[in-house]
Amino acid sequence: MLVVVAAHLPVLALVGPLTGHTWTHTAVDLVPVLVLLGLALAPLGRRPRALAGSIGLVTCSALLVHLFHGQTELHFHFFVAVAVIALYQDWTVFAAAIAFVAIEHGVVGVLTPRDVYDHGGDPLGWALVHAGFVLAECAVLVVFWRADEQTRAGGDQLQIALWEGQASVRARLEETERIRTDLIGTVSHEFRTPLTGIRGTALTLLKRGDRLDESARRQLLQGMLEQQERLSRLLENMLTAARATAADPTAVSDVTAVATEVVMLAKASRPNSPRISLLIEPGTVARIDRAALHQVLANLVDNAQQHGEPGSLPLIAGGLDGTDAWVAVSNEGGPLDVQAARLLFEPFTQADAGSTRTHEGLGMGLYVVRRLIEVYEGSVTVRAESGWVTVEVRLPAVPQEPTAVPTRKVTPAAAAPSSS
Repeated sequence: MLVVVAAHLPVLALVGPLTGHTWTHTAVDLVPVLVLLGLALAPLGRRPRALAGSIGLVTCSALLVHLFHGQTELHFHFFVAVAVIALYQDWTVFAAAIAFVAIEHGVVGVLTPRDVYDHGGDPLGWALVHAGFVLAECAVLVVFWRADEQTRAGGDQLQIALWEGQASVRARLEETERIRTDLIGTVSHEFRTPLTGIRGTALTLLKRGDRLDESARRQLLQGMLEQQERLSRLLENMLTAARATAADPTAVSDVTAVATEVVMLAKASRPNSPRISLLIEPGTVARIDRAALHQVLANLVDNAQQHGEPGSLPLIAGGLDGTDAWVAVSNEGGPLDVQAARLLFEPFTQADAGSTRTHEGLGMGLYVVRRLIEVYEGSVTVRAESGWVTVEVRLPAVPQEPTAVPTRKVTPAAAAPSSS
């Protein structure tokens, strides 16, 4: 804008004498433009400088019309100047420029019509005609201005969405890389250990089996079986976590029956572990697949057996609470930071994550619990109270139909004793 205004100065200085004006008259006409250009170059704010520059440009338009004695063709300069000023996209600057044009035509054109119009007729009428054309141009510019603002706003929103999407993708990629690294490190340890045990046991039985008594061979086979079950449990958790994406809307499970089955299998797989107390309200039925509920309770019981105090008795309790069926697995344990415990429901996360940890596992058990429960629109919470650690799951319950009380039909003959 300043370059355009400055470029008008030598043009106006030459046009003045060429159109019959004296150098003095031309120099006086240039004073307002020089003053406005100086203000536009001054160290002011953006809006004052924009106002000075825009008023300077329309002043150049007015001077050209004046120097050419109101020649009609020179009025097109106003249209070009207004279009350039609209590029600021500032309502204050634009309104000031339009006000200048209106005053120049409506006041100066009426008072000194020969300086603004080169044709006869009513100056006020011509002022209204010129004002109408300028306003029409303003309306068109405002429409395009508004459309440009909407387009830019839409572009900004798309840019923000793109940035957010990129940030989300980066976060997911970082999380995926973390999980991949944890998977490689954890699997290499957790799978290699039981495989090494199975291989060692198999080699011992193959090379020295005939020298071992029945009790030693049975102990080795039992150890091999335990290692195989450990591998199966790890693989089952990983596969379940990968497949847990959709729920069967028609699935229902008897919580008592599934919990009883889990307790029996847990006792068989860990014969030396303390018994598990079972206290579930009869008739507790939840909306979840039986295999999924079995996996959830098996993981919670396994977690309680591994991390509970030695000799403590895990407890499985459950029942109905309004529209929810709840099951809680509790065990006696040491102090627990509940905030940190919530992180245990993330994949490959363990309370003891060191290389010398005392408990086996991939850190997938509680993650599988959370995944399965969330798929079936349930929730998982963990709490620690009075030395007990409890993991509670809640699932939508299946409403129980009221049991009809059988009635005995009484006949009149049976109702009253014989009078004989």
